[in-house]
Amino acid sequence: MDGNRPLAEQVVVITGASSGLGRRMAHAVSAAGASVVVAARRVERLKDLADDLPSATAVACDVSVDEDRVRLIDTALDRYGRLDGLVNNAGISAPGPASRETVETFRRQLEINLVAPFALAGLAARAMRANPGGGRSIVNIGSIMGLRSTAPMPEAGYVASKAGLHGLTRELASQWGRHGIRVNALAPGFFPSEMTDGLVSGDGSAPDWITQGTALGRLGRPEDLDGALVFLLSASFVTGHTLVVDGGFTTR
Repeated sequence: MDGNRPLAEQVVVITGASSGLGRRMAHAVSAAGASVVVAARRVERLKDLADDLPSATAVACDVSVDEDRVRLIDTALDRYGRLDGLVNNAGISAPGPASRETVETFRRQLEINLVAPFALAGLAARAMRANPGGGRSIVNIGSIMGLRSTAPMPEAGYVASKAGLHGLTRELASQWGRHGIRVNALAPGFFPSEMTDGLVSGDGSAPDWITQGTALGRLGRPEDLDGALVFLLSASFVTGHTLVVDGGFTTR
């Protein structure tokens, strides 16, 4: 394996890639040598992203729709003839007290953040098993909020969905290890993104409870996730693991 390009000749699907951390993930995976299939609902942003990468395909996709999920995996196979990796990054949140969170809002977060990754992982696993000798890695993007409460930031639906995603990661790793398919989770701390807009800012500023509660005393930077993601996609003997990248927030 080329140490500078550990994903050389691999094909990786990334959902939620049209902006923010997903867009950065696409660049990191591409720089590691992979051909990237980027998926999201915002088509123009996806096309701009694909144009910036040496080998990329943009697929308009709503991960909550069965037909879109099937079309996404089929497009990767039709375009590149194989599938080596899946990054389940698409997600939503709805901050607010549980006493005012509707069942519909709670259910929608589970649908996008947990049900869709499960369905896509199943489709990807079947494609990977049909490709002898290829990479077989699924990375679910979880959250430190799936590991502990982060008061004063109430998000019952989001917390439940991410905790479920971490549990699902362990279970799929256990079931699919015999097929050589590795399933891991990446749990970011606080990073500037569309999802955290209004809480943290791109200039690195954030409420005191975040910066003072983080051992390294700052927000995450988009590039802080690059190495962790590429590691989980390429590490051949790591599975069922949740890798926390939070600057030490969960140590306190």
